[in-house]
Amino acid sequence: MGLHKEIIRVTSAYFDDEIDSLKLSKASKEYRIILEGICGTNMNIEDGRIDIELDNGKALGTYWAALCLDDLIRTRKFIRGINKAIKDKINSKKPLHILYAGTGPFATLILPLIFRYSKQNIKYTLLEINPFSFQLLKNVISKLKLDAYDITLVNNDATKYKIDSKNEPDIIISETMQTALAKEQQVPIFLNLMSQVKKDSIFIPEKIALSIGLVKKGTSINELQAKHYYKEKKVFEVSKESMFPANQTERVTIKKITFEKKQTVIKKEKLAKYNQLVIITEIQVYKDEKIHISESGLTTPIFIQDIPDNLSGSIIIDTQYKISSNPKLEYKITLPN
Repeated sequence: MGLHKEIIRVTSAYFDDEIDSLKLSKASKEYRIILEGICGTNMNIEDGRIDIELDNGKALGTYWAALCLDDLIRTRKFIRGINKAIKDKINSKKPLHILYAGTGPFATLILPLIFRYSKQNIKYTLLEINPFSFQLLKNVISKLKLDAYDITLVNNDATKYKIDSKNEPDIIISETMQTALAKEQQVPIFLNLMSQVKKDSIFIPEKIALSIGLVKKGTSINELQAKHYYKEKKVFEVSKESMFPANQTERVTIKKITFEKKQTVIKKEKLAKYNQLVIITEIQVYKDEKIHISESGLTTPIFIQDIPDNLSGSIIIDTQYKISSNPKLEYKITLPN
């Protein structure tokens, strides 16, 4: 069986409507074996483990980027979401243009789809900043004999990349994030690329929401599930609606943008049921393809404060997302005296 058909066969598990964990795990292992075999390079070396540190976040080292495939629900939801976006946007009048920013060494999230659509109907721009990852990506594309496909490879920083106005993408993909949107470049990539395209362009993921949350008392760390968390207040969102409202006339620039400060007040009466404060991350990949609390490493809640017993008043949490060399949701917690 040729590599194209083998990739289609192995990755078919991602398209099943019902989740079979064992089948999904087996498929992901097979998919990674195929990709590593095509790549033929040991990534677990110094050059492969070094992250690229930038003034607006870091880009993962090649080895770590490759490991993202092992986050099963994340990989499944993104591949399914991208596929649904393609179906919504594709037409016979002109080729669909997909820009994938932060491909890692394998372009993992788009590769299963390239072979499922006619090469005449879609063109791709694969954008990767890490030179080691980019070299491996070129090798993978070459060994898969994708010369007949309209694929442009670009070694560049997606937060500074200039889109050709005559070749705007219809769909932009970038999964360059960790839980709570910390450390990596997801937010500045979104701002840079979405500020250059039309309103009807799709960005995947469509929405990332950060909320202040609470953890119910009486639950051990090993037993925690989504039902044990309570969302108190959404404090930050990355989406077209929140960052590029329909009535906005001025283009957003990353250097000038300052995100709104938010204050969350949790009253003493409510706090009696909970023992921890957390930051909750939720991701809407595309339409109904969502990654819920604790389904993925990307949505594992982050502990920020124990809630003391017998509080005399409300807890106040001031939050603000900031882009820097270490982007994150900054917070200040004020406990009652």
